[in-house]
Amino acid sequence: MADDRIPLIDLAEYRSSAPGARERLGETIARTAEDTGFMLLANHGIQASLINLVFAAAAAFFDRELDFKLHYKIGDLNIGYLPNGAQVVRTSTINVNTKSNLSESFYIVRDPTDKELAQPFIAPNRWPEGMAEFRAATTAYFGAMQAMAHSMLPAFAAALGLGPDYFNADFHDPACTLRLIRYPAQPARAENTFGFAPHIDTNFVTFLAQSALPGLEVRTQEGAWLRPPSIPGTFVVNTAEMLGRYSNDRFAPTPHRVINSNNALRHAIPFFYGPSNDAVIRVVDTCTGPGNPARYEPVRYIDHRRRLNIANFAHRQKQAETA
Repeated sequence: MADDRIPLIDLAEYRSSAPGARERLGETIARTAEDTGFMLLANHGIQASLINLVFAAAAAFFDRELDFKLHYKIGDLNIGYLPNGAQVVRTSTINVNTKSNLSESFYIVRDPTDKELAQPFIAPNRWPEGMAEFRAATTAYFGAMQAMAHSMLPAFAAALGLGPDYFNADFHDPACTLRLIRYPAQPARAENTFGFAPHIDTNFVTFLAQSALPGLEVRTQEGAWLRPPSIPGTFVVNTAEMLGRYSNDRFAPTPHRVINSNNALRHAIPFFYGPSNDAVIRVVDTCTGPGNPARYEPVRYIDHRRRLNIANFAHRQKQAETA
């Protein structure tokens, strides 16, 4: 049952800083991270009204005509609009993904300062003109989600037997992305076609507000596919590749996919929380020992992101070939 493998976690005790709450939450995270790597969070502190505004903003943008949306098409970085069929997930280890994702996206990052624009992998957002409500809603949501995600770091540290401040240095300026996604209906699905093909997330942890329609499926270690319980007002949270690296694969990321078998458009607003671009990801000492050496060499997060972009996006491959 999905409820047994994808538990509902109430954050009220943790958010109130009750004695021992960090350690108890860490134990719960560890149990599910060693299994499906997916959990639901309740009493997380993000207002339902704000979540609803972002879903509405996503729908309003995707409802615009294609020429308008293409004006904000992504460029050198994944910021702005990604048209339907523009991504093939080639890094999957469980499925040979040969077809494009049946979905369109809009990527939003933190608005950089003028000084930050000189740094690598940094660019301004591509805010659509005449859509002030879109920018206001997504900006407010981005800030709230970054704060909530950061507040969870001590709990993930506890899951690894580490002190509450362990991850602070690596997340001093976290690399975060809000990705708005719209999936067309797939009532009659062709072979090997997905709204989003089987993949793992490549950041640290992902927070997904519950959508009105189902579609997300999680692959268990036994190879079965589960749909997370649909509980309004909760977040579906999954561990990602960087936590897998820190934990020496103790918390290996879980493959998941999206199939929109509903007879309606489906929207999703995942928030991806990752280390700072300059962070060097190293296996933690609590996850190594005799007979269990580190499986990964240290890697700078920005270098890892560059390699993945080239692998999964056709226009990145063309750029690399001509460089």
